[in-house]
Amino acid sequence: MKHIIGLLCLALFCLGAAWAEYEIFLQLGSLLMLLAVASLLAALLLALSRAPEGYERADGFHIRGHGRRSGVVREIPLSHLARRTQQM
Repeated sequence: MKHIIGLLCLALFCLGAAWAEYEIFLQLGSLLMLLAVASLLAALLLALSRAPEGYERADGFHIRGHGRRSGVVREIPLSHLARRTQQM
């Protein structure tokens, strides 16, 4: 039942947004609408170009590493860890 109500709310939201766009189009003309669509596509292209590369497996989406080591634990030398365990 929750899924049906959610789909109905989503459909009503989409219809309301489409109606609002249609009214704006009628009032202001096609030039403003073309400018808005061009801006939206430019923003989408910029976001996609900055997104990290990844791949999808059966257990989910994974982002590929950049080949550099990250994290605090990896940067501690092993000799330093050996000395700390001997002191304890």
